[in-house]
Amino acid sequence: MSERRRPGEGEPRWRSLVRADAPRVAGLLAACEAADRTGDRRGAPELLDDWAAPGIELAAGSVCAWAGPEPVAYAVTRAREHADPVHEMALELAVHPAHRTRDVLAQLLARCRRTAARRHRERFGDGIPLELHTRTHGHQRWLAEALDAAGHRRARGYRGMRIDLAAHTSADAPAHAPGAAPVLPPGSVLVPFEDRHDEALLTARNAIFAGHPGSVPMTPATWRHAVTGNPYFSPGTSFLLFSADGRQVLCYLLTTEYPTTGAADGGRELYLANAGTSPELHGRGLYRAVITHTLAHAKRLGFRWAVLDVDDTNTMAVGGFYERLGARTIRTWTGHVLDVTGAAARAAGTPSAAPPSCGGAAERRRGGG
Repeated sequence: MSERRRPGEGEPRWRSLVRADAPRVAGLLAACEAADRTGDRRGAPELLDDWAAPGIELAAGSVCAWAGPEPVAYAVTRAREHADPVHEMALELAVHPAHRTRDVLAQLLARCRRTAARRHRERFGDGIPLELHTRTHGHQRWLAEALDAAGHRRARGYRGMRIDLAAHTSADAPAHAPGAAPVLPPGSVLVPFEDRHDEALLTARNAIFAGHPGSVPMTPATWRHAVTGNPYFSPGTSFLLFSADGRQVLCYLLTTEYPTTGAADGGRELYLANAGTSPELHGRGLYRAVITHTLAHAKRLGFRWAVLDVDDTNTMAVGGFYERLGARTIRTWTGHVLDVTGAAARAAGTPSAAPPSCGGAAERRRGGG
């Protein structure tokens, strides 16, 4: 990694972030996006919304390096409500391209580790193991190498995939093209999301992911902030498959639309953000029916692209399910894990990982890339 520093620049000043820093941090992210092309196009309003998430405490859980009046590196930790059996704390960080020196990166990651350990002790004490989780985009080799040097292991890979919703009009359309009519299981009812479904949906989500490594129950506050209360949540293109009596959510697919994405490719882009199917119903075509219906509906509404992020260990991703829908990989991510307490792997028994959804999508996402 090259050592770069602007002429006359001294050591950066470090302090916690405050909400008033959002416009300047947005400027830092813009500089990073110009260099890294990860698709992170957040402005100050989006940052303020992110910083209001449950588990984020700027005063106690963030660090920021300043060169004069401008931030040049920052990190924010997000604690979880539960630890079963490991507390997986999320880490987000960014470093200005002109300040990606070994010294700045080492200081930032060391401060992140100390901050995470302190927040963990305050929340869970010393008896629960702690892991620090972050991701790098395929274009962020500099960050992946810095994480390697700081002891973070590369845990698993993710792919960002995109479906051209106009493709089904061609002669070589995929077998499960978006225009195909869905075949719903007998006795089920497919409906768009409404607020009155929110409680049943959260209950279903927590039940579906109860046995997944790294998954913990989401509280109503976290669920609303990250998913159905997300300002970019698209209820009109989000669908739930209910049992015949209307009491059980059998399968769901939730979507978001970000106003800044898709424009460069000449069309609206719908992100397939969250999905899940009752474990006892896997293999019966429920998710295929729901995603096929969703894609056809999105096309009718004028969307050009559908995008999703897929965990490479997801069984449908390995089996080529999304490729048969016409999806093509447009970006890659790597998950990195730091065992802060030195006991997380022993407590978990298996490598820790973010919970895979039925669609393999993350539960909150910004930008394209």
